Amino acid sequence: MELGLSKDEAKRKQSSLLMENTYLRDTTHGKEEGDFLALDLGGTRFRILLVSLHHGKCSELFKVADIPDNILVGTGEQLFDYIADCIYVFLEENQLRNRTFPLGFTFSFPMIQKSLKCGLLTTWTKSFKCTGCVGEDAVKYLEDGIKRRGGMSIDVVAILNDTTGTLMSGAYLDEKCQVGVILGTGFNSCYIENIRNVEKWDGDINDLPQVLIDTEMGAFGDNGVLDFFKTEYDFEVDRTSNHVHSYTFEKMFAGHYMGEILRLVMVKLIDGGMLFGGKSSEAIRKPWNLTTNYIAFIEGENYASKEETKKMLKYLDLLDFADEDDIAIIKYICALLSVRGGYLVGSCMAVFLNRIQLPEVTIAVDGSLYKHHPRLHDLMMKKINQYAPSTKCKMILAEDGSGKGAGLVAAVATRLAREHAKAH
Repeated sequence: MELGLSKDEAKRKQSSLLMENTYLRDTTHGKEEGDFLALDLGGTRFRILLVSLHHGKCSELFKVADIPDNILVGTGEQLFDYIADCIYVFLEENQLRNRTFPLGFTFSFPMIQKSLKCGLLTTWTKSFKCTGCVGEDAVKYLEDGIKRRGGMSIDVVAILNDTTGTLMSGAYLDEKCQVGVILGTGFNSCYIENIRNVEKWDGDINDLPQVLIDTEMGAFGDNGVLDFFKTEYDFEVDRTSNHVHSYTFEKMFAGHYMGEILRLVMVKLIDGGMLFGGKSSEAIRKPWNLTTNYIAFIEGENYASKEETKKMLKYLDLLDFADEDDIAIIKYICALLSVRGGYLVGSCMAVFLNRIQLPEVTIAVDGSLYKHHPRLHDLMMKKINQYAPSTKCKMILAEDGSGKGAGLVAAVATRLAREHAKAH
């Protein structure tokens, strides 16, 4: 983390953590009032939201739209013209077109932030292949699309990722929130850092003494520093994944990968004659054929119960070969994978708390793995309490950081701009 915050580029290159500056200097105080738009673009289905903050209450209206295949492989202009059209329709449908709105833009693609409202796309991921956008500012593309469409008065005040939005959603629920975490198919975290610790900070120090840092922690270990405790299964998951030698840390426990680790361990035990008497099936041999849902369900049943384990074995065409010992072994592997994941994430959370050094801190978490895995919360808390004993910590579920969170970021950005203008 220290290396990633350094102003020396050579030092920054030694870190596998980007420690991105979000340029966001504050969280919600509950004093924000008004109506704010949010655009959540992270996949082929995107959302437009109206987030309304009135008298300490938050309500939302939203519209979901799908991006057609021809737009995904077209030009950047075509993509953002299509999005602008959808925003126009949303405002028209809700009789909102004659009003002016600040907009928070969740852009869940790798980007380099240059300011609160400037994010340069480093590469498209998922099924996006729009030309002309890489290396360009996504906010400018959106603003130009809105301008070309016409008939709307929208001010894009912030660009963010879903992790930043999760922290903001958490802060709206609990003012002690200082950390945001996404723990779903992937993993990332952000936290509030003292600005004097951010050597690479190039903005004004005087306004507020803090800034929100997006760690991009899913990539921790991409430089090899975690190889010493990766197992043969971790190396194999990496080798067959879509992004080899990237996202090292999240591949050890995130929802997209944990099921595949379980499958690889089972195959190894079958080949060693230690599971099902060495009997196998086509389904267990098929890479990426097991989802992490099975682990969450198996972890949710008590030790005596075997229903969920049997369901998984039936899916894998292995139930006829399984005895009591086989079922016990599978339950044990699921428990080990869960413990490893919970302990790894919890240990990292403790590092944040020890940096933040406040007596009480709330961590906001969103993501399907955290939501549906019955033991993950407690496993994480165990390590947090062990490694950050002087901080009283609680973890809360803060849903929809990418939608509601973007609206809240727009609210905070609007308030900060107003306060800055008053002070100067």
